[in-house]
Amino acid sequence: MANKKIAFIHYPYAVNAARIDSMPFALNSIIYLAKYGWEIDLYLWENSSEKYRELFPENVTLKYLKEPNIRQFGRARYTWLKFRFIRNKKYHCVFGVGQIGAYIAWVISKNNYCPFIYLNDEFPSFWGDSIWSKSEKLAAKEAAMLILPDSQRINQLLEEMNLPSSTPAVGLPNIPIIKPSEVKIDWYKRLGIPHDSIPFLHAGTLEDWAQIPEILCSVPSWPEKAVLILHSRDREKVESYRQQLSHLDVPGKVFWSYNNLSEDELHSLIKFCCASFALYRNTGPNFKYVGLSSGKLMRGLACGCPVIASNFTSLAFVKEYQLGVLVNHSVEISKAVEEIIFNRDIYTNKCLDFCTDIASFEKAWSNFCHQLKEITQLDLMSGE
Repeated sequence: MANKKIAFIHYPYAVNAARIDSMPFALNSIIYLAKYGWEIDLYLWENSSEKYRELFPENVTLKYLKEPNIRQFGRARYTWLKFRFIRNKKYHCVFGVGQIGAYIAWVISKNNYCPFIYLNDEFPSFWGDSIWSKSEKLAAKEAAMLILPDSQRINQLLEEMNLPSSTPAVGLPNIPIIKPSEVKIDWYKRLGIPHDSIPFLHAGTLEDWAQIPEILCSVPSWPEKAVLILHSRDREKVESYRQQLSHLDVPGKVFWSYNNLSEDELHSLIKFCCASFALYRNTGPNFKYVGLSSGKLMRGLACGCPVIASNFTSLAFVKEYQLGVLVNHSVEISKAVEEIIFNRDIYTNKCLDFCTDIASFEKAWSNFCHQLKEITQLDLMSGE
């Protein structure tokens, strides 16, 4: 297997915001490819991270890339990237993430005469018309398979890319792999919250589209012991946002966390909380069809933490499988908090069952590999 190699191109628009460790359906794909013995060259444009050495096994080679100062010139950059990768002729399969990543992966696959798999995490309409939108559609037409973080997103993607309904596409849930951890943290002490409090968490990007103002407006009507923790790793941005929302502060009930936590620390924080928030404003298809692609929602469920989520059709499974509470209006958040407090154990068990059955990444990966083998004869689960 030493000569069986795969290229994995991770090049989203905002490379340091959409890091690969924050995109479980892509991260897990690499881990599973490595698990079955493939040698993987992982091309990254984001800043280097020491923690990746803990996330990836030895048969994953990290290749951090930088570009010359032509980024502002779309056509020049397009051409430069093409010639930068046109000579890579050593791969049996190529995966691409992001519009630019899809283009590069397609270039490599054409020169290796091997299958190209496109992992789509954002609909083209989110980025608007550009040279990369055009190249993404061109690449997708020649992809052996499209992978999305939720099969509910497939029809919308095919429509936006003008692809036929027969286009091979599968869903891989955007759910993290939770490993046993020895991390023991006294979160009451670390965050400075009362020991008899009942914590609720919003972890991730802190912006209006995540309904942070709506959550804060609901806090005064929460049960007495319930408190809100707002966590993000971008300290400078969070402090500015916190200042903007200072008029919504509720002293003693709202706590802000800015630290860049490790995977184990983040999972420890999620497990510590009674529930987590996954609220969205419907600003377009990306949120309308968020479903199993919601990182904060799926990470919470994987940790056995029920959710308070937006009442979108794509999130109907939350109610169906009793994983938490769906809300339409901010006035409903307080009732959702009370409901979860009184039924936390039931919700926790339902969450864990859902993740090992309905949202199992392993089952979805097996289905993807089976379909890919039927189309290309390439068996990713045996390396043959």
